[in-house]
Amino acid sequence: MLVSNSRLCKLYWDGNSVLKMVKLTAELIAKQAPGHNKRRADESTAHYLSRITHLPFQSRGIDSVDIIPACRHLTVIYLYDNALSKIENLNFAENLTHLYLQNNRLQKLENLDSCLKLQKLYLGGNQLRVLEGLNNCISLTELYVENQHLPEGEKLVFEPRTILALAKVLQILNVSGNNLDSLIELSVLEHLEELTASNNNLQNLRELVHLLSIWPTIKRLDTNRNPLCTKARYRERLIVVPTTLEVLDGKPIPANSRQFLLNWKASREAQQKREATIPDMNDSGDLQHSHMNVGDSNGINDYHRNGFKTDNNSLVKKGMFPIAFGENAQRKSTALARGEKFSALFTTGIHHIQSSLNRPQGVTFVEPLINPSFESVNH
Repeated sequence: MLVSNSRLCKLYWDGNSVLKMVKLTAELIAKQAPGHNKRRADESTAHYLSRITHLPFQSRGIDSVDIIPACRHLTVIYLYDNALSKIENLNFAENLTHLYLQNNRLQKLENLDSCLKLQKLYLGGNQLRVLEGLNNCISLTELYVENQHLPEGEKLVFEPRTILALAKVLQILNVSGNNLDSLIELSVLEHLEELTASNNNLQNLRELVHLLSIWPTIKRLDTNRNPLCTKARYRERLIVVPTTLEVLDGKPIPANSRQFLLNWKASREAQQKREATIPDMNDSGDLQHSHMNVGDSNGINDYHRNGFKTDNNSLVKKGMFPIAFGENAQRKSTALARGEKFSALFTTGIHHIQSSLNRPQGVTFVEPLINPSFESVNH
């Protein structure tokens, strides 16, 4: 590493060429601010720094930030694609709302306690291992921490206090490409509207379904390029959980598709409920009926109206069985009843014949009529 005599820059060798590392100072801002923020020729440095609201210093080789107390009206700072290894000296930015720090060398989130008005924070492509240090960012609605350069086998960790601090404000979150195997820590984000968690190691589809059921405002979800995407009916199972979801994995959800899946889900649940009410068969093949209140006359009447008789003269509710099963049971009970009547007829006739053999002569017997009851006539 070669250090120059200048207070504003350093030189280092990256293997191919010498790159100049720059420190962001008030003097550098006053001299090199581009675009509409450019300083007027007759304008003092103090006046210029007091009026600027945007600081576009992306891709400038900046590796550190100096104290810049005069820039109190800054609302947007662009410092992406630089060489920052630390967040520092932003205490002056009390009105900061947007901070772009992606593609630097940041290893820790810190020194953002004074950014109470910060709304959007971009941190993708750094070296963060823990999402922390945002406890005072009570206005943060969008957070981007995708594709951190993590050591082999490690994943991004969510610090509980930070997540709880963001629970009531965060609406958009990008955690793609961070080796995540679970999103359960994010369940407290009650106002989450958009979650991007693609290219991770998410495998638990049931967990994701549960999370969608407790995020009442979720509109966009991207979990593409995760192992759970290969699960059966992955897309269908996610669409029917939250009715607010509009886009899944970058594809819009048509209203008619959701309604079709909701109808299918309701039909399936109703079928499962019906099947759960069907009584089991015991070993002898008889139906095991549920008991009812004998004293409830209305209940008895309803039971008789909505049932049919079985072979043991008990009633079974028709709604418990498919139509074909009910008809077969009714046919069986009718056939058995007819068989009992014929058996009674035959038994009664035999009884009368045996009785006539023991009667004295002179008694005449009349042939019985073919009906369910027999009467003997004495002459």
